[in-house]
Amino acid sequence: MEKLAEHTDLLRKHERSINNSNSIKQRPMKKQFLGAAVLLVMALGCSLQSKASNDTVYYKNGAIRFIINKGDNGTNTFVQLNGEGGENLMKPGRWSYNYFDSRQIQHGYTIQDNTVADAYWIRQRNGKADTVFTTITYSQEQQQQLADATASLYANLKYPFKAKENGVNGTVYVSFVVNSDGKISELEPMTKLGYGLEEAAVDAAKQLKFSPVAYNGRIVSMYFELPVKFLLQQQ
Repeated sequence: MEKLAEHTDLLRKHERSINNSNSIKQRPMKKQFLGAAVLLVMALGCSLQSKASNDTVYYKNGAIRFIINKGDNGTNTFVQLNGEGGENLMKPGRWSYNYFDSRQIQHGYTIQDNTVADAYWIRQRNGKADTVFTTITYSQEQQQQLADATASLYANLKYPFKAKENGVNGTVYVSFVVNSDGKISELEPMTKLGYGLEEAAVDAAKQLKFSPVAYNGRIVSMYFELPVKFLLQQQ
């Protein structure tokens, strides 16, 4: 069976609260450690979520537009979907939902019995409409291709000397778009752990090679978030 790959919306990713104090740990410097950088690769080899969470979007009047539960199995499910007056918009079967955010960027969802089958946003880029998908349904072949591509990050990942010297562990999230030509753009870190961890994760991610992503018979741009875990192992 095909498996849903969960991708968080780029335009809302900075609204996520990332608790750096829980993501970064220091060990006593008196001990000696062997640096080992570990890439977290989950269901599709391009894990976008390390644990279940909810994504809530609001109307200008403060009312809840929708709540999406992002499961740790890679499935996104609408918990609520409301009109501006609070009326329930949820319905069975397969259907589409679209809205414009405060920046007039269009967001779209294909929903199958409350589950997100695909999601995307449409923006203007170089004077043209540019559609970027954040969720699609991958074939098994695509799953393997993505796993192979992201697994290569580990070979290029170097533990920063400053982090190693200070005994620092942590998980860095990087985001990027795989364009229709397979090239990576808009690569940037989502966390601020310091000690050179973000720079190391970005440098390694620059080396990633992807095949263009095909969906519904056409090549699409695809947004990814990738957690990279840096872990020092005691000698």
